[in-house]
Amino acid sequence: MKIKKRNLSSLSKTILFGSLLLTLTHLTGCNEQSTTSDASSHITRAETYAKQGQFRSAFIEVRNAIQAEPGNVDHVLRLANLYLDAGASKDAADLLEPWFEDHKEAVTLTLARAYVSQGKHLSATETLANFTPASESEQLEVSLIQAEALRQRGEFEGAIALFQQLSESNPSNVDAVEGLVKSQLGPQQFDEAVKTAKKWLETNEPEPEVLYWKALAQYQLGEMEQAGATLTDAVSVVPTADVFLPIRRNILTALSQVLTAQGRITEAQIYNNILAENTNTAVQEQFEAAMSAVKEGQVETAKAQLRDLLTASPDNEQITLMLGALSASTGELDEGVQLLTENLDPETASTPLIRAATVAQVDAGEREEALKTLERAIEARPNTSELLAMHGILALNIPGHHDAGIESLTKAISLTPENTRLHLALARHFQRNNEPDQALSNLRTAFTKAPDDWITTAYYLDFLLRTEAKTEAEEIRDSLLNGYPEDRQAQLLASMADARLNNQSAATERLEALVKANPDWQPGLRALASTYLLSGEKDKAVGTMVEVVRLNPNDVGPLLQTSRLYAQDRTPEDVKSWLATLGQQHSELEPLAVGLVAQINIREGNLAEASDLLKTQPDNHSFIQQTTANLLAAEARQALISEDFETARTKITEAIALQPDNINLALIPVRIAELEKGVQHARDTLRDVENTFGKQSITVRAQAGLMLRDQRPDDAIKLLSSYYEETGDLDSLAYLVSVSQATQSEDAGQLSLEWVTKAPNSPAAHLRRGDILLQSGSQDEAAGHYERVLELQDNNVTAMNNLAWILRESDRSRALKLASRAAELAPNSAAVLDTYGWILHLDGQHQAAAEQIEKALELEPDQEEIAQHLEQVRELL
Repeated sequence: MKIKKRNLSSLSKTILFGSLLLTLTHLTGCNEQSTTSDASSHITRAETYAKQGQFRSAFIEVRNAIQAEPGNVDHVLRLANLYLDAGASKDAADLLEPWFEDHKEAVTLTLARAYVSQGKHLSATETLANFTPASESEQLEVSLIQAEALRQRGEFEGAIALFQQLSESNPSNVDAVEGLVKSQLGPQQFDEAVKTAKKWLETNEPEPEVLYWKALAQYQLGEMEQAGATLTDAVSVVPTADVFLPIRRNILTALSQVLTAQGRITEAQIYNNILAENTNTAVQEQFEAAMSAVKEGQVETAKAQLRDLLTASPDNEQITLMLGALSASTGELDEGVQLLTENLDPETASTPLIRAATVAQVDAGEREEALKTLERAIEARPNTSELLAMHGILALNIPGHHDAGIESLTKAISLTPENTRLHLALARHFQRNNEPDQALSNLRTAFTKAPDDWITTAYYLDFLLRTEAKTEAEEIRDSLLNGYPEDRQAQLLASMADARLNNQSAATERLEALVKANPDWQPGLRALASTYLLSGEKDKAVGTMVEVVRLNPNDVGPLLQTSRLYAQDRTPEDVKSWLATLGQQHSELEPLAVGLVAQINIREGNLAEASDLLKTQPDNHSFIQQTTANLLAAEARQALISEDFETARTKITEAIALQPDNINLALIPVRIAELEKGVQHARDTLRDVENTFGKQSITVRAQAGLMLRDQRPDDAIKLLSSYYEETGDLDSLAYLVSVSQATQSEDAGQLSLEWVTKAPNSPAAHLRRGDILLQSGSQDEAAGHYERVLELQDNNVTAMNNLAWILRESDRSRALKLASRAAELAPNSAAVLDTYGWILHLDGQHQAAAEQIEKALELEPDQEEIAQHLEQVRELL
């Protein structure tokens, strides 16, 4: 879809046609030029038409003059000024922009005025940057533009001062007094605005713009009769024109509102009818219908209506941007990003549209572009807290922009100190970057400002408990209990803190009371289950979580979580039996329960059993469809093992039909193509996947995998590095670290350090960093990372095993405990059993050592190192 960028709200499309025609003439030249006298006669007629308010005829005459003398910038300026007089400032800017580079002195003032008339004060200021006024009239024009730019920037004090000065030195200038009144309205100086307008009108002819702004001030003061009278006067002095001037529309709209507020509905309707006659009501009604569809949740209907409208009105930016926002929010990123970014002007777009555009850009992987959009918007409106917050949060997540992010969030906080979520964003950043003091400072400030911001307070308490600041955590708990005794959220947070402070009895008692009073409150139920678990009452925890499951009969997440809890210290058969019983007891949960049993069978390779189970359930249930797709994918993989490529393709095609948005399923044909026809065919298949889903981290990693299997590790590393630098994607960084380590790249150490720095709470990052350090001989530093893994994931066997090996000489007792626990968790791991046996040997327990190493050798009989260990131990028996 080709998207146009213009929106003509008050002029016919003949203006746009004229602009395009002019641009074409300017770019291509003209082989035959008319005489100067012809151009002069066109200009003379244009001036006559303009004085009579016949803008359409004036446009035609000036365009004829331009065709006669295509290189004459004066004619172009005449047309631009006509556009400005008619209220088409965007068309004036579009007309002049191609001429600016070669005719700066002639074009600058008019172009700057066109920009500022659109609210684009940055563009206006940039246009005037190197302009030197050649006369007093030019200096006045420059000063008026600069004053208006200050007003649009929100610097009302400076704008008022400058407009005041200009009005005093040019007492009859309409733009100066209009700017002054508008500037006074900004900080709500309504009385002053009325006085300013009244004083000027006493000594000058009535001007519609001055009367309009005076009426708005009166309206804000509640002076409805006076505002109505002022607007009625304004209507009488609006110049006659053959186009519906913006000032006339503004006055009639305001007059209708005032009359409606006075209850004079019949009179208001007169003006509404005039407005309707000069508005494309059919387009407006269809747009409103689309917005109603959005409110009713009928997003696809709304998008279809907006696409139809855009076809009929391709210049309508409101339609374009709304369709872009909806498309982006529903996953159609290509269309959404195009519509939003190609038509959105950060200087003038509303904050919600800027938010939609930046979210779409981020989702499409264009984070740097999104940051630039926000930077331009902030430059235009530097005191808009929401824009600063969006910029700050995004910048904190892009390498190299952290300082700018902190600066933006700090300024946003100064503008809206009550917004404690900004403190939370900073705290999370500082915590991720191992700066706990700064994180804690922000959390303390947030709690002081708004202790009932429960999300921030919950993070604060969690931070204190994770850093073992027990005294401060107890103070916060007491503050919540005493300050909010009737608030269930406060009681919940206090109870969760008690549970982690080893006050399980108090926590349980309080949570049981909360759940009894709020039996359907899921946070309370989940917290109670967690407390039961901490107290060792696992059955009670499972029973409580079942209540959460019953409140979510269409969401498999809670049941999956509960199943994992039940599965601790139980066999898969026990779990399947429990799920089957649960489904029988609660019929609304049966599809979820049966689906999970099927998934367990799939993981165990019992595909026929899984298939039989799924056939008992409704095939239109979303989770049953998802599980069926997983079964088909498993059957496809099974067919691949036996090189039955036709069956594999059939099965995965059926799976994709059930889950067309599942990119993991979509990538399986890539593997089929590789095994059947080779890497080149797999690349072609992967390209088809990227055409459908777009370039994503998972597709880049799949491409890198193909390169590795094609013996091209350098290309794989280059691809992953480029994608990571472009997006900051941590999954691609993790894969890059693995590939670098496997290929013994000298960059592996630095990359693993960067991964840990970017993801300080990732067990995988610390584990990989520890492994690389261990391989390089830095055992003490490696031990620190393994310790961190166990803090985050206390049952991580690899971390236990490797840390035990490092500590085998320096801390034999702890090494034995770690190795024993690892062997308990992974009794079929030869490496783990060998480590445990060897540490037992070092501790003098040679018989026990031999038993463990013998088991290890049975598991991996070809491992020479294990065999050597066993031989050494047996020599001591």
